[in-house]
Amino acid sequence: MTTRAIRVSEVIRRELSWCFQREVELEGLVLTISAVETSADLKEASIFVSLFDASIPDENLLMILNRHRNEWQKWIGKRLQSKFTPRLTFKIDNSLDRGDRVLRIIEELDKETNTDS
Repeated sequence: MTTRAIRVSEVIRRELSWCFQREVELEGLVLTISAVETSADLKEASIFVSLFDASIPDENLLMILNRHRNEWQKWIGKRLQSKFTPRLTFKIDNSLDRGDRVLRIIEELDKETNTDS
């Protein structure tokens, strides 16, 4: 990723965090932007989000985020001093869930090893 793409990604992360804090539909949710990946031409940005409480299904969260995508793109476009405003694509980051699953498997294997000894 180029230096410019990294800077654009950081601006997107900062501004979306601000937007998330002020969005009534997201009130009470613990939502984290785990990564922002911007394309080389800066026309696309994938935003990976994690929800720490399973109070709403992932599909509903994506519907809420996509419902507000256009207004947030406009907001970010005003903050970026760039020819293009990246098109935002929201994705659920399941890396925490995968990590938890791997840890549980390791713990089970460890218990089995200790039981066999």
